[in-house]
Amino acid sequence: MKTARIAFLASMIIAACAICMCTSAQVSERSDPVGPFLGRWDLTLKAPDRDYPSWIEISKKGEGVTALFTGRWGNARLLPLVTVRGKELTFVSPKEEEGSNADLAFQGVLDGEHLSGTLNGPDGKTWSWTGVRAPGLERSGTAEWDNPVSLFDGKTLNGWHESKAGPPDWTVQDGSLVTPGNGPELISDSKYRDFKLHIEFNCGLQ
Repeated sequence: MKTARIAFLASMIIAACAICMCTSAQVSERSDPVGPFLGRWDLTLKAPDRDYPSWIEISKKGEGVTALFTGRWGNARLLPLVTVRGKELTFVSPKEEEGSNADLAFQGVLDGEHLSGTLNGPDGKTWSWTGVRAPGLERSGTAEWDNPVSLFDGKTLNGWHESKAGPPDWTVQDGSLVTPGNGPELISDSKYRDFKLHIEFNCGLQ
């Protein structure tokens, strides 16, 4: 009988702890609804022709939120509008940054550690998008540097591929990689973890 009482009491304690934890999480979410959205997210924009990688970092600013965003190309830039309402996230990327006739309005929903939603694509069609938390860039030990590796041989596109299929738009001219402008990304075939990158740009003025 004593053993049964102890087992019953233990189960009641466990149940009470679970209820307290659940209640605490609910209270925390109500008091800080932005909290679950904060941080860096790797996004995938699903267009009719292909998937585009993207990225957003959401931060708190006073009672509201702010966000840095990298679209289908370009650098991380501050978004003019980002809002959180409950589990819903909305943000806008200006048309000037997207090569579009209209601003791209992203609407999404948070489900655990995943984001998903839709946007008005620059082609006038509705695209879908998904997001997962970006991995933490925390080094477990001290990096050990090896000998320098040349990524470009100065003559060919060997070791590189473009972000689209078909004949390359990038070329090699006078020992330099030359971009066509607002075109496909050029991606190295090699992958690295910790690295120091030395790169030189020649931005010719017209």
